Amino acid sequence: MTLLRLIPIHVHAVLETILAPVLIVAPFAFGFSAAALVASVVFGVLVMGTALSTSASLAGQDGGLRVSAHASLDLGLAAAAVVCSIAFGVTHDPAAGLFFGAVAILQGLLATTTRYATLPA
Repeated sequence: MTLLRLIPIHVHAVLETILAPVLIVAPFAFGFSAAALVASVVFGVLVMGTALSTSASLAGQDGGLRVSAHASLDLGLAAAAVVCSIAFGVTHDPAAGLFFGAVAILQGLLATTTRYATLPA
């Protein structure tokens, strides 16, 4: 059984470019602990870098991230968000735990519904 691949990779990159600033600003808006703040900012920077590097690769520029690497990073970030959600939920930072749980769900859905294929030339 295969999952539906509804979202093209270029739309995926745009959605991640929108998600990244949310990840960076959220800990300040919701008052996360110091560890959750660092984790959220690092996640935001990684998501933004992945999206921009893939966009550069799709535009034909040298040095961009390959689409297969982007797919692997997306699944890895979703798994890491699950780990962060559990860790911050256990360490008495429920706002960060819920936030990272939502990020894990969004990143997982985005990763499983994206058509990871390069655009035709």
